[in-house]
Amino acid sequence: MSTESLSRKDIHFFSWNDTLDRQAYVLAGYYVESPFDPELVAFGMAKEQSAGLVQMRDPRHNPSPAALARVVSVEVLGESQQPILPQYRLNTGVYKMVGEGSVFTRARICIAYPLINLNASLTNLWNVVFGELPRLGFLNAIRLVDLDIPKSFLANFPGPRHGLNGLRNILAVRGRPLFCRSCRPAVGLDVEAMCAINEAVLRGGFDAVKDDELTVDSALAPYQERVTALARTTRRLEQETGERKLYFVNIIDDPAKSFEQLRIAEKAGADGVLIAPAIQGLAFAGFIAQRTELPIIAHNSVEDIFTRYQKFGVSPATYLKLMRMSGADLVFLPPYFGTAEANHEELQLAVTACRKPLDQIQPSLPIIAGGKQPDKLAEYAAIIGSPDFMVIAATSVDEYPRGLEAGARAFRQAWDRFATQS
Repeated sequence: MSTESLSRKDIHFFSWNDTLDRQAYVLAGYYVESPFDPELVAFGMAKEQSAGLVQMRDPRHNPSPAALARVVSVEVLGESQQPILPQYRLNTGVYKMVGEGSVFTRARICIAYPLINLNASLTNLWNVVFGELPRLGFLNAIRLVDLDIPKSFLANFPGPRHGLNGLRNILAVRGRPLFCRSCRPAVGLDVEAMCAINEAVLRGGFDAVKDDELTVDSALAPYQERVTALARTTRRLEQETGERKLYFVNIIDDPAKSFEQLRIAEKAGADGVLIAPAIQGLAFAGFIAQRTELPIIAHNSVEDIFTRYQKFGVSPATYLKLMRMSGADLVFLPPYFGTAEANHEELQLAVTACRKPLDQIQPSLPIIAGGKQPDKLAEYAAIIGSPDFMVIAATSVDEYPRGLEAGARAFRQAWDRFATQS
């Protein structure tokens, strides 16, 4: 729509008042920077993401007030002189050009969006609370940092079918993290090589293996042959080890192909599926959860384009809340987890988003990945505040001097040592 309107003449239409019912709105919190009055910026955002215009020449064309987004609050946080987004103006001519050396006002803004505009849809919610806001030329920074969602809207989403508790029940594992390896090399392997890699890791004590997000149907490893063989390998290792094991299949593809792959995975005896909501759609986990009882990993492919930069996009906690609502059983914590560069406040919010009470929606199991080491498991558990997480490890297992099986066993042994000492 991009009305780019910063006029004061109609702001009363988009202003919150105490006669409105908060339970009829989703409240979205934003961090913004702009060279303009932050109050005008807030109203410009509310207009952009609802009616745009309210006073038409023919009054019969005016929108219902019940459909308008409302500015609830504006809190000024200070100033910045760091340009973030390229400045531009559309042909509407409603705001000045921003030059070098401009001063940007930093602000926290809360906008209420009517439920009647959302139609009980996660896709509509995402479109309404974020939509075209990143393209608004009067914004130097924009990040969606919070969503306060009423119970009546949450009631439309069953959430994870299994979640944290269900996965523990499937595996009969309590009191420790779950361990998983992503199949690497991701491409270029035949089925026999994939089976050998997964066999070694599962024998070493890992609870699960998964396809890499880049592992696709190929001439070297045709989909049905690969999934059937890897599922059989998983069942055989269960018999050998006396432990339940899981194999997650990649179904990241175009919609029709993903659904076809899901059916193949079910018939082959796979234990779960891997999707990528930032590619396939934020509501995709819910779509799959309605069609299978298999647990769902929501992979973070493309997700960082939304969450990585702290002045643009969406906070990890807010994104994970949407993933949980959609029905993802397992979700990825930010990739900087456990590193010196970690934003600890943001991490805690992300962990909380996975497991805090959310009406009928049960907790998702958080995943940590990216260079995770067995000797740091106690540190990871301290950050999360419990052993309720999955570690996906590849490099530290692959590079272990005594091979894959011993590399996997090192994680189990490291946790056992920590548990004994504590």
